[in-house]
Amino acid sequence: MRKVDLQQQAIKLISQLSTKKLREVIEYLVHLQGKEERNALPTESDSTTTLGTAIHEVFKPFGGVKLDIPPREPMREPPRFDT
Repeated sequence: MRKVDLQQQAIKLISQLSTKKLREVIEYLVHLQGKEERNALPTESDSTTTLGTAIHEVFKPFGGVKLDIPPREPMREPPRFDT
């Protein structure tokens, strides 16, 4: 379906809605937006917890995790595209 057809259908549907129904839809959308914003905002306890601390707390009951970090190596030669 073309974009123009979709726009015309949307305009037709909006014009068919009564003012009362349109207000109800707008109020519902505003409610959803507010709910979404409340869920997106970090809580006070989240802002003080770092990612490392949160991961540490997850593995703490299991005795933690010991990672062997490999030694650093020199950077490899970049690829050549001239051949």
